[in-house]
Amino acid sequence: MAASRPPSFQALYNRYRPQRFDELIGQEHVVRTLQNALVHNRLSHAYLFSGERGTGKTTAARLLAKAVNCLEGIQAETCGSCEHCRAIASGSFLDLIEMDAASHRGIDDIREIRELTQFAPGAGRYRVYIIDEVHQLSAPAKDALLKTLEEPPPQTLFVLATTEPHRVPATIRSRTQHLTFRRIGVLELTAQLRSIAETEGAEIEEAALHTLARNAGGSARDAVSLLDQALAYSDNEATGDAVNSMLGLTGRDAVIQLLGHLMDGDAASGLQAIERAIEDGTSPNTLRQQIIDILRDILILKTSPETTAVGHLTEDEAFELARRTESSSLRDIVRTLEVFAEPDPPSRTGVDATLELELAFARAVLSITEPVESPAPTAPASGTEPVARPSPAPARPVEAAAAPAEAPPQPAPAPVPAGRTAAADGELSAAMISARKDEWVSVIRQEAREIAPYVGEAEVLDFADGTVTLGYRSSFLFDRVQQPDALRQVARAFSQVLGRPIQIRNEQRSASTPARRPSTRTPVDDDPVVRVAMREYGATPIPENSANGG
Repeated sequence: MAASRPPSFQALYNRYRPQRFDELIGQEHVVRTLQNALVHNRLSHAYLFSGERGTGKTTAARLLAKAVNCLEGIQAETCGSCEHCRAIASGSFLDLIEMDAASHRGIDDIREIRELTQFAPGAGRYRVYIIDEVHQLSAPAKDALLKTLEEPPPQTLFVLATTEPHRVPATIRSRTQHLTFRRIGVLELTAQLRSIAETEGAEIEEAALHTLARNAGGSARDAVSLLDQALAYSDNEATGDAVNSMLGLTGRDAVIQLLGHLMDGDAASGLQAIERAIEDGTSPNTLRQQIIDILRDILILKTSPETTAVGHLTEDEAFELARRTESSSLRDIVRTLEVFAEPDPPSRTGVDATLELELAFARAVLSITEPVESPAPTAPASGTEPVARPSPAPARPVEAAAAPAEAPPQPAPAPVPAGRTAAADGELSAAMISARKDEWVSVIRQEAREIAPYVGEAEVLDFADGTVTLGYRSSFLFDRVQQPDALRQVARAFSQVLGRPIQIRNEQRSASTPARRPSTRTPVDDDPVVRVAMREYGATPIPENSANGG
């Protein structure tokens, strides 16, 4: 007796591919445009569908092919039951030609299509050509396609699909109607997954559906594929913990609890939570992205308390996030998000991912626990203690004698924070920072030796609102310390020495003492570039009497 043949397996995303326009989720603007064109007989000979993967471009193209070839007539919605509709759904309709430009990108493939356009459709009203990933066609193939679009044969319809519309030549785009497919929202994907799970008779928790939808990246195909994987993983009974385990994620509640430790300034508990999450199998990069995603939600909720402000959150989730972070200030949230979302400098790309995440968490705790502007609100009320308004000069008593003519421009931004500067900056002044020059130059020499010689020539010009202004008398020095990596390294060194977050601003100073040039020759030792060469590289100046060759 012959063994029975097992039924052929079909993935969920193929089994539940939309067969009608009203089943296409998240693309109402595209559906409305196409249906209006069908009803009013205003079809274009060519369409360009662009958007991220899994948003319904190819599906919409097939639905359009159904609509123009349905035996019931051209109408806004196909019958889905006639011979032509069934043939298109099964992929056996002879007047529907699909080509993947990723694997058929040569000019010969386009020439073959162009030759076919010379013949009338066989069974349908229109012969429809769907060219997927059209941006991958070779340059000669794109030119040949352009020629075909310039002289469109009758009863021929082109649908070009791409994930990178900027790589499609403008000459081709201008000869098509361009429809952009949007990323599908989390709540829409969740509803779609719930419907499929109910049809399949599977039991899946609501939290698991939300997790799958969030990790689909706005792609309906990816969401359904993840659902298929989750049902296989949990034998048709998927829980939130099972889905997190399958995806290698830390539970959302655990991540929110981790952020609670951060906002409370409890670095020890937070680092222990990170260690547990990584031991449970979560990738450090994945956990970091989860932290960023939730911090972004908190930021939006903080600025817009309405629960509808974050579209992918349910009301319960939005309420829970708002409740847990109601004591956190907007400033703390922004600072924390900046720390975790900051791209790593090239010099740190080799750092272990776990260590980098732990360092980011520690930096975030420091950024919200160190008082920076706490005394600011009381300073305007007590105008008697600091010398507030008489003149800018008392703000920098040590430097007053250095350049009295240049003093007014320096404190120009100080009228508003004049009474606040000393208090907000913790009694720190430019003179004090300058006096500790050996310390911060030493730290820079240890961390970034290549820029230490240049920073050693800096002059501390000003300190206000947590920003140190450094002046350089040479464009040669200024150009080297103005690079983003150099600014970051110098700021880090100052922060370490001064024990608080410091920002750096560089200024290129013109020759500050023009009167010291009675002779045209400047003493060699006064040139900052020469000083760097002498100090760091052992250079020796040539005596003046030998400069003339004598």
